Amino acid sequence: MQATASRVGCKVEESGPGMVSAALGIGHGLEMVALTALAEGPFTRKSGKPLTTSIRVPVERVVNGPAGARLALRVRAPGADGPRPISLSVDRNEWCIDDQDAPAGLEELLTDSRFLAQHVYAVATATLQAFEVTLGRRMGWASGHRLLISVYDKIPYASTGYDRERGLIRFGHRTDDRSTRSVPLALYHDLVAHEVTHAILDGYRRQWTDSDALLDGYALHECIADLVAMLSVFSSPERVEQQLSVAVPGPDGKPGAVPARNMEKEVLASGLFGLADGLFSRGAARRPLDVDVPFEWRLDPEPHRRGEIAVKGVLDAVVRLWLQRLDRPGGRSSRYQVAEAGAHLGHQMLGMVLRGLAYMPPVDPGWEDLLRGILAADAVLVPTDMMGYRQAVRDAFWDIDLSTEPDELLDGLKHLRDLRYPVRLSALAADPEEVNRFMWENPRLIEAAGIDQDTSIVVNRVRPSTRVGPDGFVVSEIGASYVQSVTLSKTEARNKLGLRVDSDYYTVRGGGLLRFDEGGRLCFAALKPVMDAEWQQEKLETVKREAGIKMPAATFHPEDERRE
Repeated sequence: MQATASRVGCKVEESGPGMVSAALGIGHGLEMVALTALAEGPFTRKSGKPLTTSIRVPVERVVNGPAGARLALRVRAPGADGPRPISLSVDRNEWCIDDQDAPAGLEELLTDSRFLAQHVYAVATATLQAFEVTLGRRMGWASGHRLLISVYDKIPYASTGYDRERGLIRFGHRTDDRSTRSVPLALYHDLVAHEVTHAILDGYRRQWTDSDALLDGYALHECIADLVAMLSVFSSPERVEQQLSVAVPGPDGKPGAVPARNMEKEVLASGLFGLADGLFSRGAARRPLDVDVPFEWRLDPEPHRRGEIAVKGVLDAVVRLWLQRLDRPGGRSSRYQVAEAGAHLGHQMLGMVLRGLAYMPPVDPGWEDLLRGILAADAVLVPTDMMGYRQAVRDAFWDIDLSTEPDELLDGLKHLRDLRYPVRLSALAADPEEVNRFMWENPRLIEAAGIDQDTSIVVNRVRPSTRVGPDGFVVSEIGASYVQSVTLSKTEARNKLGLRVDSDYYTVRGGGLLRFDEGGRLCFAALKPVMDAEWQQEKLETVKREAGIKMPAATFHPEDERRE
C-alpha cells in the first residue's frame, strides 16, 4: 500500500511500501510524530511478525547519526568496523522523519540498521519525554546537553550499560541459537528504557550514586530503571493481550484457552512483568513477581537483587488494582478489555513512581523515602484516593516490610508549622540564594535539618514544576534541594555526634528537599539531617558494613545472571 502525507516545510512525496510520512516542520514540542518500535524484543512475535507498538515523540531537528537536541546515536552495522551515519528521513530533510515498519523476518530484523536506529531513537526519546511530562520540567544529563548512545557496540553483551563517567550508553550484542545472526540488545524495548533511565537519574540526582553514596542509592537506581522499563512495555494493550493469550495454556496445550472471565491473579501475573522477555531462551533477565522476599532483603549486597524486591512491591500493587478493576460490571467481557485495563493501570502506576522522584531527598535515599515520595506526590495531585491506588501501594509495600506515615503526615511538616516567610516568590522559583535566606531565617527548619550554621550549604537545584490533576486543576510547585558536607576532626566527630572513627578527619553529609506551593509556602520537606547523632551513627554503621563491596556498573542484570 502506498501512503502519502503532506509535510510542513517539506516537499510532498510518496513513501515506499510500509512507510508512513509524518507531518513535521514546526518542532520544539508543538508537533508529535508516531514511530514504529518493537513492543518487547525481536523474539516477541504475533502472526509470524515482530510485535510492534507506535510511539509518539516530539518533533525536532534530527541530523544524520541520527542526532537530535538531546540524543545522539552511533549505529554500527553487523560486521562493520565502526558506526556510520544514518538518516531517519528518506530525502535527508532534517525536519522530516519517515516511519519505517519493522522487517517481518527475524534475520532481516536483526541486520536492519535503519530500523534499529529508529527503534532506539523512539524508545529513548519517549523515556525522556515520560519523565519530563510527568514531572513538569526539563531533565538534564549529567554529561551535558546531549546523551550519546552507542548502538551495536563492539563489547560483550554482558557489558551493556550506562557509563556514568563518560555519559555514554553502550549496547552490545549476543549470539543466540534461535537465529544465525547476532542479536543486538538495543532491539529490546525495555533494555533501552532501562539504560536511558539510569542516565536520566544520574543527571537528576547525581549524588545518589557518587563516591559517598550508600548501596541503597545504587539499588534505587536499579529499581526505578526496572520499573520504567517494565511498565513502559506493559502500558501497550497489544503487548498485554498477547501475553495473556499465552499465559496459561488450556488442557489441550493450545494458547489462549483461558476465558477473560476466569482470569485471576495467577494468570495476570504470569509472564507479564519481566525485564527483557525473550532475551534468553529460558525467559526474561528478571521476573520480580516470581521472587520470594528474603527476610533481610535490605542487606543484600547485590543492588539489582535488593532493588528487585521494591519492584515486586510496585508490580504487586498493579496486579491488585487490576483485579479490582476486573471485578466491576463488564470488566471481564473480553480479553482485550482485560488487557486495556491492565495497560492503563501500568501507565498510571508509572506516573506515580516518576512523580514520587520529585519528593525524595537529594542524598542517601532509602526505601521509605521511595514509598513516601510515591504516596506524597499522588496525594498532592489526587487528594482523595477514590480509586484506591495509594492504599494498594501501601498494602503491597507492607508485604515487603515497608511502611510510612498516613496521608495526613506525609508532608513532613509536623514540626515545621508557622515558619517565617520573608521570601520573594519570583526569586524563590529560580534563585538558590532566596532558598538559602529562607532557611537561615527559620531556626526551626535549621534544627530539623541538622544544619551546621558555621558551614555553608549548597542549594544545588531550584526548579518550578507544573502538573495537571485528573480533575483538570493545575498543581504548581517549586522544588529546591540542598546538600551540606561538614568535615570534623576525630575529636569533634566523637564529641558532637558520638562517632568513633579511625581517620583523623571524617566528613558527614546530609541534605534535603523543600517544596513550596504556588503561594511560596513550604508544603513538603524530605530531610536527611547533617548534624544528627542518631542518623549519622546509623549511616556510619552502614558504611562499615558495606566496606569492600564493589559498586557495579549500571548494567541490566547482575554478574551471576550473565549467562544461560
